[in-house]
Amino acid sequence: MHDHQGLGPAAGTTPGRGRGARAAVAATVLSLPASAAVCLLRPGDLVATTLAYLVPVVLAVALAAVAVRRVPAHRRRPWCWLLAALVLYLAGELLFAAVALTGGESWPTPADAVYLAAYVPVTLGLLGLDRRRGGGHHRGNLLDASIVTLSAAVLFGVFVVLPAATDTAQPALARLVSTAYPVADVVWVYLLARMVTGPGARTTAFWLLAAGTAATLVADVGNNLLQLVEGTLTTPVWMNLLWQSFYVLYALAACSDSAPRLSEKKPADSARGLTAPRLVALAVAAVLPSAVLVGLAVTGARTPTAWLAAGSVLLVGLVVARIWDLLQQVRSQAVQLAALARTDPLTGAANRRTWDHELSRACAASARSGEGLYVALLDLDRFKSFNDTRGHQAGDELLKAATAAWSESLGTDGFLARWGGEEFAVLLGSADEAGTLRRVDALRAVVPHGQTCSVGLARWDGAEEPAAVLRRADEALYAAKTGGRDRLVTAPELHPRPAQPAAGPAPRGSGAAR
Repeated sequence: MHDHQGLGPAAGTTPGRGRGARAAVAATVLSLPASAAVCLLRPGDLVATTLAYLVPVVLAVALAAVAVRRVPAHRRRPWCWLLAALVLYLAGELLFAAVALTGGESWPTPADAVYLAAYVPVTLGLLGLDRRRGGGHHRGNLLDASIVTLSAAVLFGVFVVLPAATDTAQPALARLVSTAYPVADVVWVYLLARMVTGPGARTTAFWLLAAGTAATLVADVGNNLLQLVEGTLTTPVWMNLLWQSFYVLYALAACSDSAPRLSEKKPADSARGLTAPRLVALAVAAVLPSAVLVGLAVTGARTPTAWLAAGSVLLVGLVVARIWDLLQQVRSQAVQLAALARTDPLTGAANRRTWDHELSRACAASARSGEGLYVALLDLDRFKSFNDTRGHQAGDELLKAATAAWSESLGTDGFLARWGGEEFAVLLGSADEAGTLRRVDALRAVVPHGQTCSVGLARWDGAEEPAAVLRRADEALYAAKTGGRDRLVTAPELHPRPAQPAAGPAPRGSGAAR
């Protein structure tokens, strides 16, 4: 039984490493139609058709063996597993050819043991590539792959595995091998679904890998259907061509220049969302067992309906889990969007919209409690010159570093926001005017990278509009900038208060230039 249903990866492009490499790739690719032509023209010649089948396989494995060595060492392990699988499959092909040419009629053959053993390294290789691409960290993609796989598992189980396992006319070993192949195919369905739904770049190597996997699956399913419907062991030319394509596409994947990038881990946001084609595929996979069950009931066909019903129930559970995961994603994104709407994307400080809200809220709270409220505007001195001489990247770094330094200096009871450009706004609630002046003036001392800042400070009088106290702070900031920069200027009181017995505030214009 020629049933080497290995699901190998194939993703590659023609390598541009000289004429020898291009000639090897061309010979491998052209051997496919040549092999098919021999099989079509001489269908009764067992030796010719067997050798014609083996030529593309041998060429592909040899090409892959050379190509895998060119993959960088730190990304080579998954490809080594896949190469090991190819070598095992080739060994199985040679054993099967020897059995066929010597007239062996018994099944299973020694080749089947080698074919089944090759599933292990090819699974490790595909899982290794998927893990390095970050596929194991996306719950939605894993659920999508599970839905497709469970649908396939139910149908394979009912129509292939159960009939083969319960066929008492076959020896126990034959039944075991007959059930092992479709079970392994279900694993490959899961691996292919994970690869297609997972994150990572859709390079030429990726698509050839998916195509090689799909070619093997189509050949395997077609082989199973032929055995169920016709009960024949004869393999048609198109099926052999698909299996040969697996080897060739796998070899192209290994020798592709994009093969190393296939195992690069991508950021979380590179995971494909629930697109329309994916939604259609998931819907078909979810309803397929139920639709088959309905069709069998209408036609009156006898089949293990309990298995189909159980599979349908499990699929409903997976679909519900997927919907729940989508709801969690929506909630998480809503929180992130809300945070983005409140913060400055560069510095992480509150933005102007949030500042307006906090200023109004703080004024209302101060009016109720009677506690003093201070508004300060900070402006980095000569920021345009800093940008022009050091570059905009350095300017961005200065803004972020200043934000971090000011936030640490203010502590938890101060509120910092980016007012715009290189200007920042500060809110402080305190009954200690002298202490507040010292805290605000201390912000000048922590400006990073040897730069300076000017500060304008105003005390809310308890009655004016929030915009009015901000305007007075801006006027004080203008006075600090025109007065020589690197200093703090306090706005005059609108309603002067009685002098305090304690030490008075720092004089207007305090803070000599550093």
